[in-house]
Amino acid sequence: MNFNLPSFSGMAGGLQGFESPMTRAEAKKILNIGSVAPSKDTVREAHRRLLIANHPDKGGSTYIASKINEAKEVMLGKKST
Repeated sequence: MNFNLPSFSGMAGGLQGFESPMTRAEAKKILNIGSVAPSKDTVREAHRRLLIANHPDKGGSTYIASKINEAKEVMLGKKST
């Protein structure tokens, strides 16, 4: 399988110093989810596929892995924006 990771450039909205909280729209972009109201299973599957493709132990970026985890939390409602 070949996964294309989304671009993270410009996601902070031009803020410097501290990042703004991730929105649901940004989380959907990171997880490559197109549906308006994805199910929890869809979010979990997208999260799992991206983490496997970008696992830090296999040379992936820890920063990107943290953003993938944050996107999952936002989409599942575990982290408020």
